Amino acid sequence: MAPSTPFDYVGLMNSALLCRDPVVVLEHVDLYGSTGECPVDDLDYCIPVGRARVRRVGSAVTVLTYLAMTTYALRAAEASGVDAEVIDLRWLDRASLDWETVGASVRKTNNVLIAEQGPVGTSYGGWLADEIQRRLFDWLEQPVQRVTGGEASPSISRVLERAAIAREEEVAAKLAEMAG
Repeated sequence: MAPSTPFDYVGLMNSALLCRDPVVVLEHVDLYGSTGECPVDDLDYCIPVGRARVRRVGSAVTVLTYLAMTTYALRAAEASGVDAEVIDLRWLDRASLDWETVGASVRKTNNVLIAEQGPVGTSYGGWLADEIQRRLFDWLEQPVQRVTGGEASPSISRVLERAAIAREEEVAAKLAEMAG
């Protein structure tokens, strides 16, 4: 599971705790200081395993993202002026990926951008792009595009860290490029 908001963290964690299979919880350091809506009246709230969430409705490009990159992708979609649909994947494993939500969006937009902060060579998006090309090829107007971090992992230096990870500016630039 890969939560991008406090609300999702509670719901996803509760679902993970109830799951009979092992669940890996991915936490992003950029989310530790985040604030947002949370189910304070029902701390037993669960988000079903395998359900992505459309965070922004659009018709030109499907942006698939997760963890802290979700906020950057949402801001980039607003700033770029591209009518992008942003989907927060939330569950990343092969068996739980929400292909129903992803497929419906791709059939609508015919364009996909995978936005993540991981290094380009070892990122989750490489597998995801390959799988989308295989499953949804007939609905794609162009190859799946990706925004990733650099070749190296982030370091302790803020300057080098910024050079190694992708954020809002990189997503906005790729959206503008895709929109033509």
